[in-house]
Amino acid sequence: MSEKLIFKSINALLGEHFYIPYYQRGYRWTKQQVTDLLNDIWAFANKRREIENEFYCLQPIVIKAKTWRENEENITGWEVVDGQQRLTTIYIILSYLAKEFLKVDSLDEEYGKDIFSLRYETRPGSELFLKDITDDKSNIDYYHMSGAYKTVREWFKSGELVKDRSDRDKFLRTLLGKDSENDGSQDPNEISVRVIWYEVSKTAKSLELFTRLNIGKIPLTNSELIKALFLASSSFQNEQDGEKKKLEISLLWDEMEQKLNDADFWAFSTNAKQSAYANKIELIFDMIVDKTDKIIDPLYTFITFFNQTKENQTSLWDMWIKIEKYFSTLQEWFRNKNLYHKVGYLITIGEGLKALIESALTMRKDEFERQLDEKIRKSVHFNIEELSYDRNGDYKKIERVLLLFNVESIRTNETITEFYPFKFHKSTYWSLEHIHAQNSEGLDKTKREQWLSWLKSHKSLLKELVDENVKKEKSVIFSGLIEEIDALKEEYLTWERFNNLSERIAREFSEDTDIASDEEHGISNLALIGQAQNAALNNSVFEVKRREIIKMDQEGRYIPICTRRAFLKYYNSKPSSEHYYFWSHEDRKNYLAEIKRVLGISNYLPTFKKMEAE
Repeated sequence: MSEKLIFKSINALLGEHFYIPYYQRGYRWTKQQVTDLLNDIWAFANKRREIENEFYCLQPIVIKAKTWRENEENITGWEVVDGQQRLTTIYIILSYLAKEFLKVDSLDEEYGKDIFSLRYETRPGSELFLKDITDDKSNIDYYHMSGAYKTVREWFKSGELVKDRSDRDKFLRTLLGKDSENDGSQDPNEISVRVIWYEVSKTAKSLELFTRLNIGKIPLTNSELIKALFLASSSFQNEQDGEKKKLEISLLWDEMEQKLNDADFWAFSTNAKQSAYANKIELIFDMIVDKTDKIIDPLYTFITFFNQTKENQTSLWDMWIKIEKYFSTLQEWFRNKNLYHKVGYLITIGEGLKALIESALTMRKDEFERQLDEKIRKSVHFNIEELSYDRNGDYKKIERVLLLFNVESIRTNETITEFYPFKFHKSTYWSLEHIHAQNSEGLDKTKREQWLSWLKSHKSLLKELVDENVKKEKSVIFSGLIEEIDALKEEYLTWERFNNLSERIAREFSEDTDIASDEEHGISNLALIGQAQNAALNNSVFEVKRREIIKMDQEGRYIPICTRRAFLKYYNSKPSSEHYYFWSHEDRKNYLAEIKRVLGISNYLPTFKKMEAE
């Protein structure tokens, strides 16, 4: 579709003729939008140049060549498909500076060409009004244009940022700085403000393209602009099989976009939300140009990508080969059970994807996998038996160990053909759940509704167990507790009364001896659970939690495999019937042993002696 995609300085737009077709709405920029543009240009004017030929880039202007009749004369210019609002605002700023700063009727005297012209197909009066803006509210276009002009005047005259004549001169030189490549400037500091000049072919259907760009105010994305670079008519024109290369890029582009739209593939590849990318292939480009979360320029990826092809003398085809290599590497990992789980875990805990891909492209496969193992080993380089839920800094460490335990339990089990669902993992906010709750400490002492909810869920359990004909002595105790709950008057319920009753109920579902503090908050008594699910479990006894976990699982809610197994007593090969309703010392011991066994298969956990020596 594209004939040309380049950066063009505002200076290069002087003297051009722009045609605003009937389907474009009138000028509507607000005071805030105009002020933001002025502030951005001024901030750039005062910015210390970190790279040669640095410039400030405006959003794309989409145009196509057009000739029209005006005053019995053929005018050769450009139909504006998108970007009219930006062009009009730049016109108003230049008009103000010419008349009220330079005190001239035309920029010819200073710059050799006058401000570009704007011709409106259905609003010819707007063109005349722009040439002599007054405080006129008789027309909605005039109202917004005069409002923008007033905003510009106030911004320059307020003295808050632009204080004197030299500042105004600096602003104008920044705005109209030349592009040495296209405008003949010899001073690299003059290269300042540019637009992305996106010229579509004469056969492009303007209205359809305008509709595409403006439904829901959808801007051109970095990936669309990069695609235009690859598929422009001028691309590969001097290379053998140029048209064949463009066809190959077009087909593979769609294939990559489709694959990255797959939720499982996306969640394996990145921690970013899918909704953050209109075009998912942009993830690959962000990676190539090292874009970080701190970069706020919406067109940073395209601008950097464009500059890399010029500054590094890298051909577009070489850039495409690099894109293909990145993507094919991801695909290879996604299909390989070992690599999927190892890479997926590392990405989840924040390892840089680009660094992993670059390593994979420069190493033998066995060397690369050894590097992955070493990175995983370093991520859990601590004595897991000493970790505590209530110790500063240990919470995240425990989360990481339990994530790896879940991932490795699937990776190392040859009979499990499914892969760990990073899609579900990354769509959930995770927290640590005490498998056995020692008491009701986690409840709010000021919120009676929490106490009542706790009593209600435990009363249901007590009734179920009585109905299931538990041992006679237990049945008597459980029936007595039910009667106490029923006898409670809500308005007289205090924290002390609730706490006394809840502790007696909890003791009936615990071993004879209280769990030691280091075990209560240690990893042998903790499991990963979603925060919403954690709230539902609400410091309940093990058996209430176990039944709730089963219910959640039946409803199709995602429960990590090791969490589900813990509550189903999977890790205790010989659970006694009297230990069935609580998380016993034996359960904790077996659970910890299984964590150490699974993570020890690949030698991920350091030995205690080794850690002391280091």
